[in-house]
Amino acid sequence: MSIKDALLPLTSYPVPTRKGTIETAIRLAGHLGIHVSAVAFEMDIQSPIGLYADPVGVRGILAGDRKASAENARALVSAFATLATEAGLSHNHTLAHCPPLEVASRVAAAARFCDIAMVPLKGGGGAGQEMAERVIFESGRPVLVFPEEPERALRPALETVAVAWDFSKPSTRAVADAMPLLRQAKEVRFFTVVDDKAIKDAGLGETLAKHLARHGVEATMEDIRSGGRPIGRVFESYVAEHKVDLLVMGAYGHSRMREFILGGATDHMLTRPPCWVLMSH
Repeated sequence: MSIKDALLPLTSYPVPTRKGTIETAIRLAGHLGIHVSAVAFEMDIQSPIGLYADPVGVRGILAGDRKASAENARALVSAFATLATEAGLSHNHTLAHCPPLEVASRVAAAARFCDIAMVPLKGGGGAGQEMAERVIFESGRPVLVFPEEPERALRPALETVAVAWDFSKPSTRAVADAMPLLRQAKEVRFFTVVDDKAIKDAGLGETLAKHLARHGVEATMEDIRSGGRPIGRVFESYVAEHKVDLLVMGAYGHSRMREFILGGATDHMLTRPPCWVLMSH
């Protein structure tokens, strides 16, 4: 298995994706040698209720928002096309129309036709987090999230990769999805937080190491302890301590109507990822 193409959703409203964020995604894609399909949406912003009288000018406000979204979307795909062409990257882009509440599900549907989705996240969650959740739980594809404002530079080489391993189905899926990236890395570290929850198969680390070796991946296996810290903080500290470029992890959660109930580490990484984070469910 290899990664051949990626989906890059660009946010047009209320806060547009930054040009620097597009450049970050293009640098990684260029290093991996993959095709990138960008998509931006012109938002069809309508009032949730009928406006027979409009004394405060809501129609005008909404029309202004629709215009801003359309202008931002067009500027984003134009900037993407220019930057991708300058980088010599294989690419295409799509400009679509839909209501704001349908954007995340439309992105998840589009992600089914790419090997991976690259979703930038602004601090504190927002539209990017909802997109990432939809892709993870509805597309059947992995998602690679990254911060728009990283605390340290995001290196495209992904030389040091860490895998949060708990012998579960989601973490197993994440390892399989990340295998092309594990094979390219200079250092691969598997860590298990042994005091976070009961892990009945923890003694099978040697079996896992043999499986990885058959794929040409030599990995360090280690057990760590949370010391009572929230699991998201443990992951964050591990990334900082080992200067990890990419964190690979299973995503935990389920949907209740249109709202996702996330596991602790999943929620933490979708709120403020400390580096590139590949998640699978």
